[in-house]
Amino acid sequence: MNADVKTPLTAAGELAMLVDRAARLVRDPQRRVALARDGIERATALGDEVARVRCTAMVTEFTARHGQPVDALSTALSLIGEAVVLGDPLATAQAHHTAAMCLHLLDCVPESMEHGYEALDAYRKSGDAYGEGRVLSLVATLLAEMGDRRQALELLEQAHGLFLACADASGAATMLAMMADGQREIGDPVTAAETGERALRLFGDAGMPVDAQRAMTAYAHVLADLNRLDDAERWLGRAGAHNRLPDGAIANQGYEMHRLLVLVRSVLNPSMRWDAARETLERVIALAGGLRSQRSEALAESLLAEVLHATGDDAGAYDHLLRCRELADAATRGAQERRTQALRVRFEVAQAQREAERYRRQAEAQAAIIAELEQARATLAGQMADLQRLNEEVLHLSRTDPLTGIANRRRVTEHLTALAERNHRYDAPPVAIAVFDVDRFKSVNDGYGHEVGDRVLVALSRLMADHLRVIDLPARLGGDEFVIIMPGLTVEGALRACHRLLEAVRRHPWQQLTPGLAVRISIGVADGTGVTDPDEMLRHADAALYRAKEAGRDAVVTASRP
Repeated sequence: MNADVKTPLTAAGELAMLVDRAARLVRDPQRRVALARDGIERATALGDEVARVRCTAMVTEFTARHGQPVDALSTALSLIGEAVVLGDPLATAQAHHTAAMCLHLLDCVPESMEHGYEALDAYRKSGDAYGEGRVLSLVATLLAEMGDRRQALELLEQAHGLFLACADASGAATMLAMMADGQREIGDPVTAAETGERALRLFGDAGMPVDAQRAMTAYAHVLADLNRLDDAERWLGRAGAHNRLPDGAIANQGYEMHRLLVLVRSVLNPSMRWDAARETLERVIALAGGLRSQRSEALAESLLAEVLHATGDDAGAYDHLLRCRELADAATRGAQERRTQALRVRFEVAQAQREAERYRRQAEAQAAIIAELEQARATLAGQMADLQRLNEEVLHLSRTDPLTGIANRRRVTEHLTALAERNHRYDAPPVAIAVFDVDRFKSVNDGYGHEVGDRVLVALSRLMADHLRVIDLPARLGGDEFVIIMPGLTVEGALRACHRLLEAVRRHPWQQLTPGLAVRISIGVADGTGVTDPDEMLRHADAALYRAKEAGRDAVVTASRP
């Protein structure tokens, strides 16, 4: 037998090894896509549909990441259908994973999350720990974008463990760098610093690849939050030097743009080094333009306007604010267009699949036709459920304060109106209303900056969540004014609850936000039982708050009923 002729078993084994090797080459996309294309040819020749679907998913991911997410989405959705028919969990996982990445690139976060969880379930069924770690990282990113940073941190911790188990120190270190960012964003810079140091050590074990720049930048950001500006600047300098090719060119322009933005916001602006900040932001704008990142360019224009205003150039600041607005509007329009494209593709693919199914079943008996109609009905029900979820999401956002995540004035008005209507009944149960604001909040903003002021408001919202009942409704009316609606409580019970909240505010470690910070609140409590005018409920509580202020602040005062 000719030694150059491989048996089908040997060829199949080589194909399996090629596919598995390509699946792990995430950090070398060019090599990965070359192997995947070779794998498609081999799989087609051998009739290995599972390998063909897996390799096609990898090529499709490359297409999406290199500027063609709409075309890639159509392919990915078709691959899902093929993988499901094949019944292979790993092919199904990769197809859903690719669809999730396409949808994320097209600003379809809820839809991306849906496919991400499908991929996660399929990876677990297949036993592919490496793929599971990758999709956990994606789902964590989506959760963070949706505001659920604590759940995102839990998933990143799981992904970190999986990458360690797969002997991928670089992947594990990247998860730690992402965790450090998340811990900093939820207000835990000390833990974030420790996590950042762990990430840097792991990247050291991995030979300090280009991705280590991300950990350096995250660590520097945390150091700046800890007011270690000199150390932060040094680490940002190291990150910039690390993100260079042997010829001095930037290795990853996205990393460089992020590093420069952190440098301006965390080091240069707080140090009032306006000339350096201006020069750096001009570099960011150039990078963002080249990368077509309108959101980053808009942020840079906004920061540049702040710098120019600080240096007395209000006319220049105004011009850059206008440019920021133009870019932000363009980014919003672009996101809407991408989302529309994605939803159209999903519809067209689903429609094409339904048509193919209809033609395939035309020759079958009436029972098969009935089954097809039932499938169409189920699909329509799913689309209606998707629309309902979107409507519920919009309604939730309209009733939620964007800064603190608690209820807003609209939600309060709706709730008080409902209580007032209920109070028309003779046996209306008790209800108490409390209004509070931050004592001398203007001094906090003037002395520590609006960013610290915003963080104070967020912290107060969390304290309310920790010290109120589940049935109570805490809300932000605007500025530093909050309201708490406490159904089922008399004024005496509400006073006890508000005293607990007042004491929690006194004990809270405000200096962790910024040295020297102290926060106190004044609370006015009113009895809303039997009151049929929503505005009257708030007026009574406001009057009590005014009395608390007159009494010296940092107190809880009740309103006297007329």
